[in-house]
Amino acid sequence: MLYLSNNQPMNSAAFRKAVFDFAEAAKGLLLVHPATWYNWPDWPEYNRALIGGGSRGHDQYGEFEVTIAEANHPIMAGVPKAFKIRDELYHFQRDDQGTPIQVLASGRSPVTGKTFPVVWLTKHPKARIVCITLGHVGAAHEHPAYKAILQNALKWAAGK
Repeated sequence: MLYLSNNQPMNSAAFRKAVFDFAEAAKGLLLVHPATWYNWPDWPEYNRALIGGGSRGHDQYGEFEVTIAEANHPIMAGVPKAFKIRDELYHFQRDDQGTPIQVLASGRSPVTGKTFPVVWLTKHPKARIVCITLGHVGAAHEHPAYKAILQNALKWAAGK
């Protein structure tokens, strides 16, 4: 399992290659919160291949509703069909040339009414990739639905 939740520079060519080698070896990746952002303009392959797009903006920290789209998926086991959470709602945008995604849950902006994926699978040809935009602060990590999603995602991506 590779768990990434960062937005700091990852400039090492060896590290970048290792991330893609890991995916090509059919391993599991859990890409959380800042790792789903467009962080590295000089590494567009990361977002295109592993995320299927990315975020460049978000609503201000606050409460919004999350709705589960795929209630029968193992990652959503024990998660209510809808719940409210205080977090940043990332404005995820699909990359039309990126790897396809399967949205498992979406958040609805109380500001604009628009919905954005908050949990999805990237349909990589080999790796098991779960992307989660939730998780900005500790309070979000204590939310029972977030805990269930994260634990289930870890098991699913690990092939358990």
